[in-house]
Amino acid sequence: MTNSEVEAVLKFYKWIDIDIKIMNEWIKQYEAGYNPLGAVKYDSMPHGSKQGDNTAVVAMGLAEEDTKENIEILKMRIKELKEIRTQIFKEISSLMAIHKVIIYNLYLRGQKWNLVAKRIGYSVRQAKNIRCNALNILGEKLEENKYLSQSGIIKEILK
Repeated sequence: MTNSEVEAVLKFYKWIDIDIKIMNEWIKQYEAGYNPLGAVKYDSMPHGSKQGDNTAVVAMGLAEEDTKENIEILKMRIKELKEIRTQIFKEISSLMAIHKVIIYNLYLRGQKWNLVAKRIGYSVRQAKNIRCNALNILGEKLEENKYLSQSGIIKEILK
């Protein structure tokens, strides 16, 4: 994996929690916005008790299936995003301390180079050289990770 691809994965990693939160909100909207019991249309007779419009019943059934399918798709995506987050964290955690500090502060916290360099006690130029080494090592680890190397979401990001 190239350094620019590793950087793309790290930028994606930074936003996974927000992506999951948005998808959970969509699920809540789907669940709140569709209540099949509230949409049952009865015939217009004063004491009517049977459903009056078979077309409406069929349409409600189709809408319910579509809603369930969309909710299931979102839940599967959330599950995959959580696993991706876990796997990326695992690989970052396995780096040497100085590499972790640079990756964390630069890519995940968005700090400037002078702050990152000061934190590790090196010049900005040396910190950038160490960053290149850290990205190379992390790239190898991400490629070797079976889950990440087969993930459709990661493949989308790297296109």
